[in-house]
Amino acid sequence: MSLASIRLFRGFSHALAALFNNRSAIEHAWQEYKPAAEDPQTVQGRWLGEWVSETNGHCGELKCLLIRVSPGQLEAKFLATFRRFLRVGYSALLDAVETDTGFRLKGQFDLGALAGGIYHYEGEITPAEFKCAYRCGYDHGIFRMKRLD
Repeated sequence: MSLASIRLFRGFSHALAALFNNRSAIEHAWQEYKPAAEDPQTVQGRWLGEWVSETNGHCGELKCLLIRVSPGQLEAKFLATFRRFLRVGYSALLDAVETDTGFRLKGQFDLGALAGGIYHYEGEITPAEFKCAYRCGYDHGIFRMKRLD
């Protein structure tokens, strides 16, 4: 199979994955989120930024609703835009180890064969910035977000 055919197939696969995912539930949770009167140093809440593939240069908007589910674990509800109009929503549990400035994060999530399979995440989060590297079988890149509330 030629490189052009592989790229075309992957683009088509991502389009199908965007059509068949739970983005509406995540969009609803994002819109309905109300920040609690918590410690201003919390990392919970809504985040906004972008993802960038270091493999092919693709990029897009990235939203995340971050919720602490236990002392060592955060749930990240991601809503990513692909090719400006396709939106993919999914949730991933991230192991969180506290540091002096925030947390070191690590986790993985299987987006299914159409979207690249198992994605691995590793990064850091402070009350102001969320940056992480991701990788799967055929892609790797970064995302950076700033906290909204």
